[in-house]
Amino acid sequence: MSFEENTNAPPVIGPAPSTVTSEERTQKLLEDLNKIPLFMSHLPEAGEENLAVEALKSLASDEPPLEVATNLKTEGNDCFKRGRFAEAAQYYTKALEHDFDDKALKVALLINRAAANLELQNYGMVLHDCADALRIRPKTVKALFRSAKACVALEKFEEAKECCKWGLDIEPGNKELAAMQVQVDEAVARHERRVREREEPQRQKDVLRDQLKQAIEIRSELTFDTSSDKRKRVEDEDIADSAAAAALAYPWENNSSRQVELDQSTGHLLWPVFFLYPESKESDFVEKFDETLTLRDMLQEVLAEPPLWDDQQRPKYTLDAVDTYFLSRPVGGFDEDERLVKVSMDARLGVILNNEKYVIRDGIPSFVVLPRNDSFTNQFIDRYRKLRQTQEAASKRATDLI
Repeated sequence: MSFEENTNAPPVIGPAPSTVTSEERTQKLLEDLNKIPLFMSHLPEAGEENLAVEALKSLASDEPPLEVATNLKTEGNDCFKRGRFAEAAQYYTKALEHDFDDKALKVALLINRAAANLELQNYGMVLHDCADALRIRPKTVKALFRSAKACVALEKFEEAKECCKWGLDIEPGNKELAAMQVQVDEAVARHERRVREREEPQRQKDVLRDQLKQAIEIRSELTFDTSSDKRKRVEDEDIADSAAAAALAYPWENNSSRQVELDQSTGHLLWPVFFLYPESKESDFVEKFDETLTLRDMLQEVLAEPPLWDDQQRPKYTLDAVDTYFLSRPVGGFDEDERLVKVSMDARLGVILNNEKYVIRDGIPSFVVLPRNDSFTNQFIDRYRKLRQTQEAASKRATDLI
């Protein structure tokens, strides 16, 4: 059986079906849109032409600088209203880079950028822009107002007051400046209060220092010798220098926290005192030794129990078994000039320190404690006896030569 073509079938009407897929059609649409500046997802590469972009560039470059600056100012104002102060400042800066003659616009851009920098706490830039604005228009009240705010933030209160006064001379009824003037006065009061609070500890310290100085000067027989380091510092520095002058005016002071104090309630001096134990190379420190107490009073506490370095079974260092001494050396003297002086434990500290042989070094008196009738004590005393004898013999030979 054979088949023949059906000549009665209806003819095909319209264009032939497309062979392009839907994905390909979408991609082509995106490519076409990307040629229109509004829909561009990226800028054309170098050498790549886009007539629409070139036309826009040409249009932008043809805009008058005044119009470009005005548009940038509008953009900056929008950013400022939205709290985007850094961007706002950038827009104002770009606007000021254009060359135009409108002084009002220049002043507006400067004081607007100052407002943005006030929010950013760039107070130096605020003052710079406000100064430029005032050079163009000296009666720009907003520039004076913002200058005053920046000056307060920088604690330049006299300048802030001057800005307020200048502004109110121009506009006596300006409420912002009047309020700013009140704020400046309040800021000055707060600042002065903070300064007083900060300086009060030092002021109190200076008062106590002077009171102590007077108390020591009353005890006119006290003799002080500063350390060699302190003397050298005084010699190396100009005596007008406060530190050097203090070394001479307050010779009982030292570089530690161990200082003589004045008891405000009794008027007594409270001395830092060392008890030295040469045999064991140990020491005890008494922070506040009232000058009216005796050495016995203090050693009674210090030696209430045998020291850890003493023989706990047969202690040598007990109150009834020790004697007390001090080392005497003239002011400016050398080690070989030192003498061992025995002192009664029943003598009051103040009386001992007033002794002409006692020299207070670096503001801290010290006493030597030795066990009585002990071989070490005998050797220790003998060493200073021989030292004295040697010095006396040398002095005699020197006299004979004369």
